[in-house]
Amino acid sequence: MTMMLWGEEAVMPVERSMIFVTFESAFAPLGGLAAVMRVLPQKMAQQESGSCAILTPFFREITKCQKTLYDAIQFTGHHFDLVFAQQSHRVDMYVYINPEGFPTYLIDTTDFFNAPCHCEDPPSLNAPCNPYLTPHHPEQLLQDSLFFCAAVPKALTALGLTKHVVLSLQDWETAATALTVKEDDAIESATCFLTVHNPYDQPITEEDIRQFSTCSLEGTSVLTTMIPFLDGPLSTVSDNFAKELIEDPLHTTIYASHLQAAFTQKGLVGINNGVFGSLDFPPIAIEKAKQGEVQPLLQEKRRRRDEMITILEDYQPNQAWGSLDWAEFEGPVFLFFGRDDPRQKGYDLAAAAIQQIPKGKARFIFTPIPGDEGITGLEFLRMLAEERQGEVKVFPFRMAQGYSELQKGASFLVMCSFYEPFGGATEGYVVGTPVIARATGGLVQQVVPYPARCYSESVRQRTNHFHEDHCHPSGFLFREPDLSEDDFKTGWQTIVDCAYWPHGDRLAERMTTRLFRAMVDEASIALLDAIDLYTNHPLNYAAMIQQGFQMAASFSWDMTVRNYQKLFQSVVK
Repeated sequence: MTMMLWGEEAVMPVERSMIFVTFESAFAPLGGLAAVMRVLPQKMAQQESGSCAILTPFFREITKCQKTLYDAIQFTGHHFDLVFAQQSHRVDMYVYINPEGFPTYLIDTTDFFNAPCHCEDPPSLNAPCNPYLTPHHPEQLLQDSLFFCAAVPKALTALGLTKHVVLSLQDWETAATALTVKEDDAIESATCFLTVHNPYDQPITEEDIRQFSTCSLEGTSVLTTMIPFLDGPLSTVSDNFAKELIEDPLHTTIYASHLQAAFTQKGLVGINNGVFGSLDFPPIAIEKAKQGEVQPLLQEKRRRRDEMITILEDYQPNQAWGSLDWAEFEGPVFLFFGRDDPRQKGYDLAAAAIQQIPKGKARFIFTPIPGDEGITGLEFLRMLAEERQGEVKVFPFRMAQGYSELQKGASFLVMCSFYEPFGGATEGYVVGTPVIARATGGLVQQVVPYPARCYSESVRQRTNHFHEDHCHPSGFLFREPDLSEDDFKTGWQTIVDCAYWPHGDRLAERMTTRLFRAMVDEASIALLDAIDLYTNHPLNYAAMIQQGFQMAASFSWDMTVRNYQKLFQSVVK
């Protein structure tokens, strides 16, 4: 069941220690979780009367990529021995204190948290700077996470945090902490909450559990086994994603079917993230646009486009695919970004939609960070870049330079996500870039849809609850129509199974299903709608940019903090 956090009154925090336990952090970043951990804990610290900190593994090789950060990490003087899988391991504790005085504690040991990292641009595929992936030992993620959870109560004890501790656990990798702190007699009082940023989970066996616990537990996955040990409701990162997790057949029958009983038993609360990034656009252009004078806004957007083009012409790594011809081209530029998760991000959906766009209408830039399938899994983008020479450029790696200029200079950010817990629309808004997205998860809340052809009944049904009719559009939303139960199950099961891997073609396999083809058709309509708006209606495009600034301002981290405090306060007395 979903739960509501009623009222707008501020919660008076009790004297307690608030610890964010997270596998991913600014020291080992990859996706949205690291972005949240850069902001939320420090915002929480500003409103808590007690102490507040982050506790995270020390992925030393990955952190070395950030030399200034790495050099500022100090040994705390604390260490302890931890028995895991019948072997004793020495664990050292380090700390980084940022300029605002906020501490991050890092747990270091020899045999764990050794994901490799190659810091050149682009990074080596065998060392992808990914805390979740050790290419030659994919099973290491579960071991790293369980060892980390076993170490958390020992680390808290070393820091003297054994009473009135609230642990904000992040995703399945930290969920076993709810058990380990209850088994450690040194922890006198600790309350555990879990925020799920995705429906990800991991199979676990009795043998896995016996590595760190003597408990006999029921459950076949980390979450089903550990959720019963939580002290309060689960939370997730947007109102709409909380709703979808227990109502949308995608989650109730595919991604999170095994979690439905736990959601019912514990409850599930949607707490919206705040805005990612700060406003980065000339204030005078924004003010003049409010007064109806949009030319300064459009001129600034043009300047950013020119700067982006200059950077792209200079930045030509051998590992990139395709080319972009800017000669006499005045049409829109679409930017696709994020980690390549073949079960979530929809890069293949985007590629198929682009194939339906007439040549010469737009330019398309992809910046996928390779996921579990590595560079091989993105072969369909390499083929698209070859087919659409001069129109498609793919940077299949984490870009170390030029990415912010791409966000600022692009005409639209595009997110073709199969599902999206919160989403990165606000990243575009703060730099003056509207958004195109599939109507799912938090993106439904972030994007006020433009009433073009892609504004279908399927989109309307999902957005009416969040956006009034008088709201000005901030982008485009698309959504395939509801299909038959057979088409739905066949399509999603094909996407989830990834049976093409490792020798097949992701895009070709998925195009055999009616569900995927319906998504492609609606995505291509959305792109054509955006091309028409940009090319033929510049004033409406400017108004869309202006509305993006307003939408970004509506997602407040202060409100996020207050809602988490209400959740904690409902259990912590």
